[in-house]
Amino acid sequence: MTIQPAVPVPPESAASAEPPARVSPMMEQYHEIKAANPGLLLFYRMGDFYELFFEDAEIASRALGITLTKRGKHQGLDIPMCGVPVERSDDYLHRLIALGHRVAVCEQTEDPALARARKSVVRRDVVRLITPGTLTEDTLLDARANNYLLAIARARGSAGTDRIGLAWIDISTAEFIVTECATGELAATLARINPNEVIVTDALYGDAELGPSLRELPAVTPLTRDVFDSATAERRLCDYFAVATMDGLSAMSRLEATAAAACVTYIDRTQLGKRPPLSPPSREMAGATMAIDPATRANLELTRTLSGERKGSLLDAIDCTVTAAGSRLLAQRLAAPLTDVAMIARRLDAVASFVAEPALRDDIRASLRAAPDMARALARLSVGRGGP
Repeated sequence: MTIQPAVPVPPESAASAEPPARVSPMMEQYHEIKAANPGLLLFYRMGDFYELFFEDAEIASRALGITLTKRGKHQGLDIPMCGVPVERSDDYLHRLIALGHRVAVCEQTEDPALARARKSVVRRDVVRLITPGTLTEDTLLDARANNYLLAIARARGSAGTDRIGLAWIDISTAEFIVTECATGELAATLARINPNEVIVTDALYGDAELGPSLRELPAVTPLTRDVFDSATAERRLCDYFAVATMDGLSAMSRLEATAAAACVTYIDRTQLGKRPPLSPPSREMAGATMAIDPATRANLELTRTLSGERKGSLLDAIDCTVTAAGSRLLAQRLAAPLTDVAMIARRLDAVASFVAEPALRDDIRASLRAAPDMARALARLSVGRGGP
């Protein structure tokens, strides 16, 4: 390699050279908070607005169709910026989450007058991490559909005998389910569960066999291997549920426990220490429901039409439920037809009982119409997000 000699700078050029631009205290604070929350769009509170800067602003302006402007300079370049009013932020958050984005909400944690008095920038901190699979607010959820966070753990086997552990949680209803399946059954299982967000290891996300199909899902979050550490899985589950041993929880395989622990670890991280109460994991037995491949499921339009809409699907045609919880349960049952004859008979007997007692049926439906969505209301209260 040839080293070029230094070119002397004429005195007049040296005198006119501008010193490096100083980063403002506000922008210094922004960079510090942004660095602590990589991979998330940062909603940075500025008075009555949440503002986004740099690449976050470019992404949000395209996704939301809002104006991209600029605010000052950084390293000699204009700083891209866009903003949304705080009072309408839920609408914008809903649209971003629906597109698979994750958001960190950064609030002002002191009165601006106090900051002015000490001649400093207003203190701010991230108070919430919002991801597609960890929602609790009614304004961000579809009342008639579950909102699942799903974890995938893989155990390597010989000669194509890999096993997949799955755990999925709806923190807005406390539902928690685990199961195992073969690699070849994963696509059909994911299509049935229809998770809103999937978490996997970095290695699985980049896997030659499964990676391409995972990357096609609407919202996939790759995480470090420690989140899926099987050696600490049982301890993390016991800690979350405040039990001494796994005897206090449902029986599950080591692989299922690994996926379940990944879910609760991710919930801990996104809820910033506020643990929503969850039901103990229930184990779904292999073969309990009919396996339907994704293409067949899509063509049957069980819960969604080919264009992805609920309206026009079989679920839309038969859903005469009077509560949001009932609508969610009907969607679950329609997506996963039973294979157990005894269970099918029990459901048919229940239907026959109400058909034979129309007066009782009408009384119960009238009472249910007045019932709130208790599961979701309790979930909001548990994390301090209750409302009228």
